[in-house]
Amino acid sequence: MRINRRQFLKGASASAVLGSSHLLAFAARRASAATADGKALVLVNLSGGNDFLNTVVPLDDVGAPQRSTYEAARPNLALPLASFGATEIGTDPGPGTALALHPQMTGLATLFGEGKLAIVNGVGYPDSSLSHFEAEAAWWAGTPTPAGTGWVGRHLDAALPLDVTHAVSFGSEVNPTLAALAADALGIRSIQGFSLPDDPDYRDLENRRPAWESIFAEPRAAEAMAARIARSGKSFLDMSEIFSSIEVEGWGSNLDGVEGTLALDMRQVSSILRYDLAADPGSRTGLSFFHLATGGFDTHSQQGRDDPNAWHPSLLRWLSDAMTGFQRDLEALGIADKVATLVYSEFGRRIEQSDVGQNAGTDHGTAGCMFVMGDPALLTGGLYGQMPDLSDPDEHGNMKIQVDFREVYASVIQWLGGDPNAVVGPFAPLPLFK
Repeated sequence: MRINRRQFLKGASASAVLGSSHLLAFAARRASAATADGKALVLVNLSGGNDFLNTVVPLDDVGAPQRSTYEAARPNLALPLASFGATEIGTDPGPGTALALHPQMTGLATLFGEGKLAIVNGVGYPDSSLSHFEAEAAWWAGTPTPAGTGWVGRHLDAALPLDVTHAVSFGSEVNPTLAALAADALGIRSIQGFSLPDDPDYRDLENRRPAWESIFAEPRAAEAMAARIARSGKSFLDMSEIFSSIEVEGWGSNLDGVEGTLALDMRQVSSILRYDLAADPGSRTGLSFFHLATGGFDTHSQQGRDDPNAWHPSLLRWLSDAMTGFQRDLEALGIADKVATLVYSEFGRRIEQSDVGQNAGTDHGTAGCMFVMGDPALLTGGLYGQMPDLSDPDEHGNMKIQVDFREVYASVIQWLGGDPNAVVGPFAPLPLFK
């Protein structure tokens, strides 16, 4: 059966998700450069609330009883000191406690030693919510109060041309971080899947495209929304052709064979950036903001400690390996000095473990940490903020916030050449970027 306009509008989301705050739409335009200076930002959301206390771990009691409190609070989860030989990262800027990454994060420990990773400890926001939905909304919006737009979306509206679609979100929908008043964002499951729906009447592209162009013909003038969808649809056809030319496999990515869905998505980002390097100006994607998400971090029980096959250790290994492979791709492509990667989660976990034995896990907490990855040409790697005093929790047994996440966002916006105050308010940027 031939696909008509009604069938397209009903099923378009199966091929792509297109987002703006006005209506679901995608207006991809061909751009000569992703941004004026070629910078790109990759965001990675650790969905579920990562246990950062088992991600960045205290090794001693220098300056504060961090290690002894950690071991007493987590008899079944505290990582043994003998496991940290390859992942020690230095001393906390506050009390001077020695710190290490989880033993499964050897890749990120190597990048840290190369000056390509910044770790911001004690990150959160005042009166933070322990609800996934409320906390995620705050991190996405860049404010604890409802905003209607995302922090990256506000930057896109204010700082970049609106005739180019700059942002893409990998997943089933456009992440609210990219929501804007005017700027459009693209949501896709995969580059390979971004294509015209199958139509048995138009199996070859030569005939299918004219058929789809007829579907996207301008409707009656009174149908304003339909006209916007028609214009977006025509742009979608152009972008689907561009994406069909992007090689995702077989080009020697450092992410080939790396475990986990995050590695697959990061390889797609590498592939887009690689394609744009070689493409003619009129055929580039124009994409420079990428949002990725990986789940499973809501570890209420059976979290695991140092067993590499346990739940949380596996998640951290996949994260570390994916980020490391991605950074090596950027280096091989010669663009590592232009791309920053920011990793965040909606909250950390409670200091004390929940349940005991193999069932031990952690409940929702407050303060956590953020990772910022980039070449030393753009990033000042190292430790920022400080690990909260584990012996002095808040009234709920959670770590006290040391750094407002908007300070990190302000740092990113400043690096991108935007106005941090207009995007997140009067928060002083950290000296993360050069």
